[in-house]
Amino acid sequence: MFTTIKTRLLVLATALVFISGLSACKKDNKGSGTDEKENGEYAVIYSVGDDSYLLNINSLTEGKISPKGNGIDVSNIFTWGENIIQKGRHFYFLNPTGRFSKHLYQDGKLTKEGEIPFTAFPSPYVGWSLWLDNNQVMFGPRGSNLYAIINVSNMTIVKSGEFDLPSVPAGHSRRVYSAFTSGNKVMIGYGLYNEVTQLTNDESYLASMDLPSLNNFKVTSKDGRSAPAGPLRNGYFGQFVDNGNDYLLTHPMPMLGGNKPNMPTGFFRIKAGTDTFDPNYFFNVSALTNGDNQLGVCYVGNGKAILANAKDAKNRVKVKDDWWYADMWEYLVVDVNTQKVIKRLDFPPLLNSRSAIVLDGKAYIAVNDPKADAIYVYQYDPIADTLKKGLRIDGGSDNTPILYKLN
Repeated sequence: MFTTIKTRLLVLATALVFISGLSACKKDNKGSGTDEKENGEYAVIYSVGDDSYLLNINSLTEGKISPKGNGIDVSNIFTWGENIIQKGRHFYFLNPTGRFSKHLYQDGKLTKEGEIPFTAFPSPYVGWSLWLDNNQVMFGPRGSNLYAIINVSNMTIVKSGEFDLPSVPAGHSRRVYSAFTSGNKVMIGYGLYNEVTQLTNDESYLASMDLPSLNNFKVTSKDGRSAPAGPLRNGYFGQFVDNGNDYLLTHPMPMLGGNKPNMPTGFFRIKAGTDTFDPNYFFNVSALTNGDNQLGVCYVGNGKAILANAKDAKNRVKVKDDWWYADMWEYLVVDVNTQKVIKRLDFPPLLNSRSAIVLDGKAYIAVNDPKADAIYVYQYDPIADTLKKGLRIDGGSDNTPILYKLN
C-alpha cells in the first residue's frame, strides 16, 4: 500500500512538472523573456534599425522588454515622430499626406478608430500642441502663425486659421514656438520673421487670448534676453508651473532650436496672476555651463527641472547629424528658484535623450548610452538624491526613445 501511494505521488509530481513546463513555454513564446501584461501603465516608441516599434511597459524600475514577439511596428503608421499627440491610451497623428488619425493602444494592439482629411496647414510638421480640455486639442505647424482645433471625440475640425494678424508688423510674419494655458487664458510664445532679410528677430514675444474662444488677442511682452520662447518642435518639454508661476524655456540651440548660437538658453517667468514676462527674472542656464545650450527633459517639482545639456557642442558638432548622434549630452538638474545648476547626473556622455515620465516626484528617464548593452530607464529621486537603473529596453538604435504614460 505504501508503495502504491509513493507511485501515485510520483505520477502526480511528474504531471505537475510537465504542466509547469508547458506554462513556462507559453510565457517564453512571448519573445522578450518577460511575462508582460498587455495593458501596462506606460509605453515606449523607439527605433530598431530603420524601423520604429511601440512597446508596452508594466514597470519602469525592473525587467526588460524587446520588440521581438511583442512590439508593434509603427514605421508606416507614425511616419514622423513629432507629429504624434498622445493622451491616455490614444495616439493621434497628423500624417504629412494630409490625414489626421486616432489610434487606441489597448490589449497589445494599436487600432485605428478614426481618420479625417486635414489640409489646413501647408507644412506637414507639427511644432506645438495643447489640450484645451479632455476632447479638444489645438496644434500648429512648426514656425507658423496657423492653428487648428480638433474635437477628438467626434473627429471634427472645430476651428482653424491664423492668430491675430493686425498685431504682426508690416514685412514680418509670426512664428509660434509654444502654447500653454494659464488661468482662463491661452498663452503663446513666438518670434517675428523678417520677410526682407529672411531672418528671425532676436526677441521673444508673449501673447494672451481668452480660453476657449481665442478672442481678445493681446501682445503682452517683448524681450531680447533670449529667443525663441519655446521648443519649436512638438513633444519637446519647455514649460511648467511652480508655485503658481509659469516658466518657459528658451531654445536658441542650433539645429534643434532657433539657431541663435549667440543667445543663452534660459527660463522666462510669468508670475502668478500676470500675463507678461517678469522683467526682473531670467534664469540664464548657459552662463552657468560655459555657454552650452540645453533642451528640456522634465519638471520634477519644488522648482527643479532636468535639462539635457549639449556639452561643448561648438567643438563636438562637425556635421548636422552630430546634434542627435554625438555622445556629448549630459543631464543637469536646475532650480528655477535659486537659479542654480544643482547637480549633474552621474552618466557618461550620452546620445540625444530627452524623454522622461514623472511619477510621485521621481523622474524616469530613457537613457541612450552608446557604450551600454541596451537602452535603460533610470529613476532619479530629487528628494533622496538617488539615481537607480531600472527597465532594460533591448534592440534599440541611436535615435531618441520616447516614453509615454498611458493612464
